[in-house]
Amino acid sequence: MVKGILTTGGWAMKWTKKALLLPLLLVAAAGCGKADKPANPSGEAKGADTAPGMTTEPVTLTFFTEGNSAILAETIERLVKEKYPNVTLKTIKSAKGSTIEDVMGAGTTIDLLSYSLGGLGKVKDYKLVSDLSPLIGKYGFDLNRYTNGVVDTLKSYSDDGSITVLPFELNNNVIFYNKGIFDKFGVSYPKDGMTWEQVYELAQKVTRTDGGVQYKGFQLEGINLVYRNQMGLAFVDPKTQRADVNTEPWKKWVEAMAQFYKIPGNEPTNNFKINFLNNQTLAMSTGPNFLTEIPDAAAKGLDWDVASLPRFAGMESKGAQMNAPYYAIPPASKNKDASFLVIQYLLSDEVQAIMARQGRLPIVKNEEVRKEYAKDLKGMEGKNLAAFFKDSLGEPVPTTKYDSIAKTAVNSAFNQVGTNVLDVNTALRQAEEAINKQIEAEKAK
Repeated sequence: MVKGILTTGGWAMKWTKKALLLPLLLVAAAGCGKADKPANPSGEAKGADTAPGMTTEPVTLTFFTEGNSAILAETIERLVKEKYPNVTLKTIKSAKGSTIEDVMGAGTTIDLLSYSLGGLGKVKDYKLVSDLSPLIGKYGFDLNRYTNGVVDTLKSYSDDGSITVLPFELNNNVIFYNKGIFDKFGVSYPKDGMTWEQVYELAQKVTRTDGGVQYKGFQLEGINLVYRNQMGLAFVDPKTQRADVNTEPWKKWVEAMAQFYKIPGNEPTNNFKINFLNNQTLAMSTGPNFLTEIPDAAAKGLDWDVASLPRFAGMESKGAQMNAPYYAIPPASKNKDASFLVIQYLLSDEVQAIMARQGRLPIVKNEEVRKEYAKDLKGMEGKNLAAFFKDSLGEPVPTTKYDSIAKTAVNSAFNQVGTNVLDVNTALRQAEEAINKQIEAEKAK
């Protein structure tokens, strides 16, 4: 018996009850063709066959999930079983007593893992990634199917440019906006291609009190935008392994984001999504994609749409950094071939189309797959869903195993500046000091 697949992170989307009730047709679609075949948007079954290279013997792979929704894990299990009847995924959900550390401590051999970008440093430390190039070549996995910029980013994750992980969905951002609030105050809607400076002007116009109700103009999830890192700034110098955040470019970024929370009446709230989806008193927001939660809010009166993620003036052509969950195969895996063939199928156009219909942003550039985006969600007709694909990837910045430490510290600095606890110079100076101190502590372990 084979043991071990992992998945994690804040990237997992919450599914509405209606989104969870996937048509049985989608499950049947799991039997479709191999990764190099064109998408089958209809999701019709072609029959479960065994691809060349997959063992015909029974194989059990333990699927460890951390942060995944139950429906995603269940969907993956069913799709793989339809494709490879002899392969069984045994799912373990991360919880107290069953974390990745617990699983490894129990001596479980991990064959396949899926993790969020934020945990990449930890996964490397635990020696759970290996060079996938031999398997990519052996099974003809076409890296060119990926969205532009993905492969360059993947190569930047390793010192020698090897491919050690394969991402399976994009976490692109958009501006979600409440059309009703803009209509109420006679302000033009956000549009694609705006700058952050233009969004700030809009936020000022729709941050108002009316009828005793406080309407906020714009709220954001800082840590998400820190990871997207639109300016392409380094967090830690790879050569010196020292923090590199107390810089003029980082000051510009923090000030640009923090200024939104200094608009009178637009102070940050604990959960801006509640204000947008439920209370419907927030005009604009951005952060992790919550499109799957929109249908329920729309049923309660939310009149909404989206616009592409703004960029900084003078940097309109500069893309953001990739923040995508990925698959990897540890060196200790005893079933590397079977694990890779499972990955290859889950990254096929067929499965990408199935996941896209559920509201997960496909990471392949096949336009037919992209056209399937959100088709299973109610109320998407006429919406500007193309905006999700305008959030392009920029040139990758150098990464280190300590980046997650730095990202958390930068987000803390942003919050301190946005709430007037500290000025930007003090906040970033203290952040840099804290990062370096934590790096030294990690090295001493």
